[in-house]
Amino acid sequence: MASLAGQNVARVMTPSRAVLVALLFGLAACGDNAATTAENVEAQNSLQQGSRGSAATTGASDPAGGPAAGMPVGDLDTTTWVLAPPFYAAGDEPFWRMEIVEGWFSFRRSGLRAIDEPLVQPRNEAGADIFETGSLLVTIRREACSTEQGGASEFSASVSFDGQDYDGCASGGQVSIASAEAATVTEQLAPIDTCLAKLGQPALATAVYPRQDGEQIAVGLRAKNGALYECVTQGGGAEVVSLDPIEQGSQPAWMNRMRFLREGVATTATCADVEEVRVGEQVVGRLLGKSCKF
Repeated sequence: MASLAGQNVARVMTPSRAVLVALLFGLAACGDNAATTAENVEAQNSLQQGSRGSAATTGASDPAGGPAAGMPVGDLDTTTWVLAPPFYAAGDEPFWRMEIVEGWFSFRRSGLRAIDEPLVQPRNEAGADIFETGSLLVTIRREACSTEQGGASEFSASVSFDGQDYDGCASGGQVSIASAEAATVTEQLAPIDTCLAKLGQPALATAVYPRQDGEQIAVGLRAKNGALYECVTQGGGAEVVSLDPIEQGSQPAWMNRMRFLREGVATTATCADVEEVRVGEQVVGRLLGKSCKF
């Protein structure tokens, strides 16, 4: 019976519990030293469980009193920051933007995956706030700034990542994006502009999508005469690889995800069914509703 009970216990034990029980039985004759060892094993097991469970959602601290690795730091003193959060930044050549999302820096570049690192307390050097967090080095300083994507601001921003510096402008507040299509446009404005320049005529951008595991960004285009094109770019949208016509009616449905018209291109009539797309304070274009004629 004792053997059967032991088998039943073994079936429901997790590996970590099994190790703990083995240690307890093996060290039972060692008195206080055995009890101390078992407590240490239990504490280590609890720490490992916590790092995978509640710490991931509550921001629990490690035994040394610091924040758990990779977690946002709470209760930051922002009173002396050059630009109090929330704030966002953007720049061009290539297009990039960074915003604060629930205690994290979210750094995005055209056609590449987002880089998310926790918001931390900066150090101040020569009047600039410098945030060192994971793979990002973010610098915010009070300095007049103007870029195509970041707009004009009294604050400049610099993000260093993977050995490259991205310069632009910073502004207070949250990025105002009302739709997923608008978010796509702001993130992929560089390949859209490159494709429009290659086409050489006014056109709607109807879709933006990655190719070659994100190494290339493709843009669907619809010209004013109804002609359809697929434009493929590389280098973060800086260079056109191909621009091919598509036969009417043969395009897949996902190539009609949106109707984005770059700022400065007029529609045939005034249309109220539009959504402005902004980068900072600058309007970069409009998303046209189905009732709008181009």
